[in-house]
Amino acid sequence: MKKFVTGFIAALCMGVSFAHAADQFTIAGIVFQEDQFMKSTLIGMKQVADKEGVNLLTANTSNQISKEVQVVNTYTARGVDAIVITYLDPAAASIPAVKAAADKGIKIVSFNNTLAADFPVSTVQSDNSLLGAGSGKAAAEYIKAHYADKKEIKVGIINYKAQLPPESNARQDGFWNEIKDIPGVKLVAEASSPVAEEAIKKAADIITANPDLDLFFACNNGGSIGAVLAVKNAGKKIPVFGIDLDKQMVGFLQSEDDILQASTAQDPVKIGALAMENAVKALKNEPVEKKIIVPGLTLSRTDPAAIAEYAKTVK
Repeated sequence: MKKFVTGFIAALCMGVSFAHAADQFTIAGIVFQEDQFMKSTLIGMKQVADKEGVNLLTANTSNQISKEVQVVNTYTARGVDAIVITYLDPAAASIPAVKAAADKGIKIVSFNNTLAADFPVSTVQSDNSLLGAGSGKAAAEYIKAHYADKKEIKVGIINYKAQLPPESNARQDGFWNEIKDIPGVKLVAEASSPVAEEAIKKAADIITANPDLDLFFACNNGGSIGAVLAVKNAGKKIPVFGIDLDKQMVGFLQSEDDILQASTAQDPVKIGALAMENAVKALKNEPVEKKIIVPGLTLSRTDPAAIAEYAKTVK
């Protein structure tokens, strides 16, 4: 009894939650941070788990590789049937623990990013280049409409390559490819921060160093929020183009301050749901798509009706 209590407390300390006894399969859903995107993926997983009678266990690894390894090892030792996971380091550090789980017969389904290995039975994610391109197209239209007579258009970027380089770089490249050939466009500064609190400071530093900055792009939700608030705090009218949509971002798009111009969102509920569906299918020995790309959605101030309609979904 003492061993069970000690193990249970240790699991709780790692952020692992244990649900009711399984009617059929036990599947673990693992995210790496506490933001709206990750919360929404878990909502999608739960919808499918409830429908299928699956015992869903969830964990948040809090942006720590060591914790990710601990959580995966905990679920492996527990003998879950499948693990649905997004990785902090899909190219290297995340592989060994997940591979050990797969070697024990646990089905691995990746979501949000792609593990640099072939043993996951399925991967469900957005195309990060296309997410960036969605906001890049909106920025290109804005530049042509508002900066046609400017010889130089100075652009600042807030990315999160210090956290997830491949994902952040794909979004940044997708955006940049849409505007780089416009005459005068020049990248004058970039900084890395995945969370709003840090991004505000880094965007403010870019504004201070470049008081004539013409445009911001941010690669994720935290960076987008940080860039908008930094522009607002500086009393500037620098247009911001972002990635991700939640209640706050939609509010920015509808704000009279005219700062956030457009943002492209993933569909996290659908991503989570499809990842869970594929885990269940794999466990039932049904055909599973090896890779699923879930399309994104770009909302722009040029279409206020679309923004108003989307706002109904994030209340």
